[in-house]
Amino acid sequence: MKLYRVPDLAKKYVDYDMISTHTELADFPDSRVRLLYTFLKHQQPDNENESLLEVCALAVYLLQLGLDTHDLIDPEPVRKEEKLMRSRQLKVLAGDYFSSLFYQLLAKSGQIQHISLLSSAVCEVNRLKARFYTKMKDLLLSAEDYVKESALVKMQLFAFFTPLLDKSAQPFWRPLLAEISKCEALAAEMSLTAREPMSHKGFAYLRILESGSDEDKAVLGRSKLNAREWSTLLLKYKVIEQLADKLHQSVEQIQLLLQDMAGERFSKELAEIAEPFKALLSKPRTAWNEG
Repeated sequence: MKLYRVPDLAKKYVDYDMISTHTELADFPDSRVRLLYTFLKHQQPDNENESLLEVCALAVYLLQLGLDTHDLIDPEPVRKEEKLMRSRQLKVLAGDYFSSLFYQLLAKSGQIQHISLLSSAVCEVNRLKARFYTKMKDLLLSAEDYVKESALVKMQLFAFFTPLLDKSAQPFWRPLLAEISKCEALAAEMSLTAREPMSHKGFAYLRILESGSDEDKAVLGRSKLNAREWSTLLLKYKVIEQLADKLHQSVEQIQLLLQDMAGERFSKELAEIAEPFKALLSKPRTAWNEG
């Protein structure tokens, strides 16, 4: 049986010195892609089309990476120093490049129907993002809703593959996709919250607005907050711990879903997808707060 190797296949498209030197990419959507690949592969036991499945998974991997890299672009129109401007430009170009590759990969492999499917999925992802960002800008989301909407955006590209799966697999696919997407959203939120003082107005920002003292809300309302002040607020309101607890709940839910799949021949492969999140949860919580 061929091992899952989509991240290795993607290296030829993402490993460029120009990118690694001058900017950073979004986190790789490995868990969601591996989930999709595993479900698609195991409904074709003869493995005749396994190479086509790899191409499809690689196309989705690069497309999601492109969309996520575009999300890292600073929307502020103010001209910045040359280093930051170059980083911004490379994010635009890299995102465009990755997003365009799915057409080429799927067309070359003859999977024309998937081009239409993914094009429709991108439209829906962008619609959800626009709604999400508008709600965030207007502070219409609670901290809990922020996590739910983040996960919903992450799973949308993959949810469009549901009709292609066997009906017997679909009851497992949808809840697993939802929980894996939530795990990725929470893991990303933990990293961003710890690393970026106030520049990322996500779960932590909303949670402190909801439950913080008037004094702390005033601090939060300042245009700039230094790393020490932000770290103090995170510790006081145990924000990283709250995110970790939510991640733990999602991992437990995945394990429960996999127990229900105990008779399925690929449940062991699916169990491996949750391992990175378990490893994150085993990390000392003091280290999370230090980023």
